[in-house]
Amino acid sequence: MEHGTTILFGLLGVRVARVEEDGLGGRVVHVETVDASADGCPSCGTVSRSVKEYVTMRPRDVPYGETPIAVLWRKRRWRCVEPLCPRGSFTEAIGEIPPGRRTTGRLRRAIGAAVGDACRSVAEAASAHGVSWPTAHAAFVEHADALLAEPEPTTVLGIDETRRGKPRWVRDSEAEPWRRVDPYDTGFVDLARRSGPARTTRGPQQRHGHGPAGGTGPRVLRGDQVRGDRPGRGLGQSRPRHEGRRDTAAA
Repeated sequence: MEHGTTILFGLLGVRVARVEEDGLGGRVVHVETVDASADGCPSCGTVSRSVKEYVTMRPRDVPYGETPIAVLWRKRRWRCVEPLCPRGSFTEAIGEIPPGRRTTGRLRRAIGAAVGDACRSVAEAASAHGVSWPTAHAAFVEHADALLAEPEPTTVLGIDETRRGKPRWVRDSEAEPWRRVDPYDTGFVDLARRSGPARTTRGPQQRHGHGPAGGTGPRVLRGDQVRGDRPGRGLGQSRPRHEGRRDTAAA
């Protein structure tokens, strides 16, 4: 196959051997490995020249044109010639398709950008790129991890509790009295920054009958100082306590 077809295909580490139709309106691209480091043992690094067998895999790749395209990668399984190496053989791998992956790197990057940058749902991106929902979600996580940096530690950590919705009256059984349930969201905010809560971590929703001062389980906080102030209040002004509430039975 001409070198121009390999350039047009554009997958680093392989070259196009031939392209043929599959008889159903799609195309099949046959590729071979040209990565110079693919014949090195991943355990000991010894370069092998002893081919054990050839294997073929079908990695999922980005769509190209209006008709389906399939990729057939014919790669070699090498024998490791190092007597002390515990690995008897290994299969060729390239940077775009690491060992154990059945999708190309450019496909995962396209899915991650579709979800993270274009605000498409994971289900929509998975359907558009012909992969499963878990595969699309994993690609989005890779995309997010590459862009998001670890935040700097805070010195003043605040707790913000926000009431959600209206209170409700519930009871566990006909014999039990009615009790009031108030849903709250608990968040951790950075009070050291004057611009407001730059980082907020949403805590578990609390449902209880005595306001946000209650709750179940311990709170684990980090920082040199911990305050219960609300964002926007002065650091010396404490958040009003929800005291004096009394539950009354429904009429």
